[in-house]
Amino acid sequence: MTMPGMGPTPYIYIPLPPAVKELRLNDMWLARWSDADELPRGAPVNYVYALLYMGDKGYVIREKGTENWRSLEGAVEGESAEAWLKREAPARTGLTVGTTALIGFLECRPTKFNTEFPAGSFAVRPLYVVVAKKVADVPDDSPYERRRLPLNEHLAVMRNRYPEIREHMDAAAGRYVQMRAKGEA
Repeated sequence: MTMPGMGPTPYIYIPLPPAVKELRLNDMWLARWSDADELPRGAPVNYVYALLYMGDKGYVIREKGTENWRSLEGAVEGESAEAWLKREAPARTGLTVGTTALIGFLECRPTKFNTEFPAGSFAVRPLYVVVAKKVADVPDDSPYERRRLPLNEHLAVMRNRYPEIREHMDAAAGRYVQMRAKGEA
């Protein structure tokens, strides 16, 4: 509701009430998990995680020359998380995004070791399930390589790569299985 003569008020992100459990992400962030189907308006998204699937396979990526496989993840600057996923998935993996489903998000506060963000600021890191509708070769100029794994191996890699958010990776994999059972994936 606005006053006569005033324009609409901008959306201001208001952090969630304190949670019972906080996660520590690489000593850089203190995070609280929120199950959600959509991001709150005005949420300051700065980083995205996405589990990639098609059929009965999960996909992992890594930079060429490195050893650790991971999900599609990265910093988001100046665009929505879903727009970033639709742009980066084909560029890094050769997968064309069909469906995206938000599993939830981490609401993060920087710790004293995080010098990039001022104390008291917030950042939101969503976790998505991405269902590909088409698989092509990884572009030749991409610094990434992709690997296709059976679902159980894919989940094992995700659990090992992200021990801080392991239960949320499990929830994302479970959501994909539900989507397949319902014919949504």
